[in-house]
Amino acid sequence: MGNEMIPHADFAYPIISEQRPLAAESLVALIRGQAAYEPGRVAVEFAGGRWTYGQLWTRAERIAAALLDAGVRAGDRVALWAERSPTVIAAALAVMRLRAAYVPVDPAHPAARIAAVLAAAGPVALVHDGRAARLPRDTGPLSVVDAAEVGAAGRPADLSGHPEPHPADPAYVVFTSGSTGTPKGVIVEHGSLVNYVSWCDWLVGGTRDGSPLFASLGYDLALTSLWVPLAHGGRVVVAAGAWDRDALFAARTPRHSVLKLTPSHARLFEEMSPPPAYRELTGVLMFGGEALDAGLIRSIGDRLDGVRLVNHYGPTETTIGCFGYRFDRHSAPDLPTVPIGLPVWNTRGYVLDDQLRPTRPGEPGELVVAGRAVAAGYLGGATGGFLDERELGGGAGRAYRTGDLVRHVPGHGLVHLGRLDDQVKVNGYRIELDELRHHVLRVPGVAAVAFDIVRDVVDTVDAFVVAADTGDRDLAAEVRAVLAAALPEALVPERVRLVPEIVLSANGKCDVAATRAAAEARTD
Repeated sequence: MGNEMIPHADFAYPIISEQRPLAAESLVALIRGQAAYEPGRVAVEFAGGRWTYGQLWTRAERIAAALLDAGVRAGDRVALWAERSPTVIAAALAVMRLRAAYVPVDPAHPAARIAAVLAAAGPVALVHDGRAARLPRDTGPLSVVDAAEVGAAGRPADLSGHPEPHPADPAYVVFTSGSTGTPKGVIVEHGSLVNYVSWCDWLVGGTRDGSPLFASLGYDLALTSLWVPLAHGGRVVVAAGAWDRDALFAARTPRHSVLKLTPSHARLFEEMSPPPAYRELTGVLMFGGEALDAGLIRSIGDRLDGVRLVNHYGPTETTIGCFGYRFDRHSAPDLPTVPIGLPVWNTRGYVLDDQLRPTRPGEPGELVVAGRAVAAGYLGGATGGFLDERELGGGAGRAYRTGDLVRHVPGHGLVHLGRLDDQVKVNGYRIELDELRHHVLRVPGVAAVAFDIVRDVVDTVDAFVVAADTGDRDLAAEVRAVLAAALPEALVPERVRLVPEIVLSANGKCDVAATRAAAEARTD
């Protein structure tokens, strides 16, 4: 399964992916079909038990009937108290069954963020899995439904007369991380979701042997591990979290079809003793959520033998993922980051300058995604990076400016060069933080690194480095020496601080502010 790349000769934007009809009208139809075809096949595995597809569907219909009694109707939004549990999975399916959209709310989030999400989403009900002690104290006029109670002992559900979702119906609303302001709710339709789960299953070579689910359900990173297997008869293995070694890293026969994580997760796992033997637990290792450096692949080494690798790219606004690149540990190209490859089916990728004009092949530009992958927009109608593809010279339809800098590399598709807003200027010099990261990760003994720009009369760069094994070496000095040999003096970190770990946010990405705070707390 190679990457079928467009040759550089006669190359022109947009990059047009394969056009395929939708496999079904909705995600609900795909999972219902699995329940009808193989009701006894295991759908969800969790601590203390497992549910078959028949059991999952029965519970989802019972919860849907209770939500219907609570006043939920087509087009409504329902807050989903998103613990990682089989009941929450059934509840999300139940909401979609009613042609409503579920809004995942991560219980681990601060109360202020939860309140902001609920206020912006405007749900008519809140559904949870029975752990009511963790619910918000004030749910106002919301109808609150205990999915564990009604799913296990609810009245027999007959929703045969209730229509299932159409492709244009919203499936879910997921809120962006809000790291630069107020969280924004992204509306994703069933047509886009079906397109994604079908393409992703093809991309990894099938998901019948399932995937572990450990990431926060409050972000769409987890949705690959959830809906792709369930849409194709696979098994979702619910883990308590990234620390649940038995669920994530125990050798399995057969192996998981796919394990998805962020590069930051992978670096964190490399600090375990022993580190994960990926070749014993998964057929495919998928990276997403952050730029992937080939140095990480080299550091994992032969524990990736026999494992196919996928670099998965896509902002929340492009339905979980919109580009993918398949490779193995021996074929990772020596580039600043591993390529992101080609677009999801029924989708186009433009590489444009700041005037939305196509760049020449090989020149960097902003990635603009158009077609089926693009979400329906933001709640409240804010445009953000959404625009009409006609502004790019295409036909009428949705497009999204990702804010990511990319370029085309012959034989590999697109390569991610960093964020446009990650192009920081330090004392007059412009630099991509991914370029700094690329240099530092090539230093022997460096397991992970994060950077922060300190704005003052004279700007400086701080580096936070996690050491794999330093021995008696002065790793901080080695890092500065490597960067001094490659970069202007003004871009060499003023301070290189050794830290035990790079702190991750709830969606598995590097949290530089928290890493700095932890480092400073250690030195107080």
